[in-house]
Order: sequence, then C-alpha cells, then structure tokens
Amino acid sequence: MKRIALVACRRVRQQNVCPADARCLIAMARREGEFERYKGESASVVGIVECGDCHGERAPLHLSVLKGVLSPLGESIDAIHLGSCITNSCRHKEELINYIKQKVQVEVIDGGHKYTPPTIF
Repeated sequence: MKRIALVACRRVRQQNVCPADARCLIAMARREGEFERYKGESASVVGIVECGDCHGERAPLHLSVLKGVLSPLGESIDAIHLGSCITNSCRHKEELINYIKQKVQVEVIDGGHKYTPPTIF
C-alpha cells in the first residue's frame, strides 16, 4: 500500500479556509487531481502536517515528527503531496519544495485536488 503525507498551508488551516483538509481527502478517495496517479492501487493518507508558516523551513521538522509517530505503528511514508493551498497560492512554494527534498528520500508531488476555482468572481 502507498502511504501518503500531505503538507498543508499553516495560514489556510489556521483561518479555517479549508476545514479539515476535506478537499484533499475527498480527491484522494476519488483518485482525482494529483491523486489520480494512485488509481487501481491501494493508497491512503497517513498524516497531514503544516508547512510551518512562510517560508516553510519547518516543514521537514513537522514531517520528522510524523515519521516518529508512524514508526512505532510500523508505518512509513512513500510520497509527500503539497496541498493545493500551497500549489495554488504560496509564493514560497519552490523554497518549501527544496527544504523538503533536502531532508526526505521520498517523492515530493506538487499538488492535491483540482477543486479550486480558477477565479474568485
């Protein structure tokens, strides 16, 4: 089974703009958006962490804590998806991706769901 971690924008989560990361979780269950790559295979989200705020330097630390929580359960992470909140809105996205890639040895995927409208009005 593929085990996926999500990295979500701290500010979006604090302001409750995306309650409970529902869109990413639904997209994963439906295998839509960037989660389409898991169609036909067993995969699940095993944890969601925040980026740590701008510029995302603490994201690797948060992923390390998740790894520590999963390890005694015999679980690990096979892929990390950046939430659509980061993919679509974060001006520090490239820095964040670089911080994560420097510290982890799993695939980092830029994106989650495709449910965000292209414009506000």
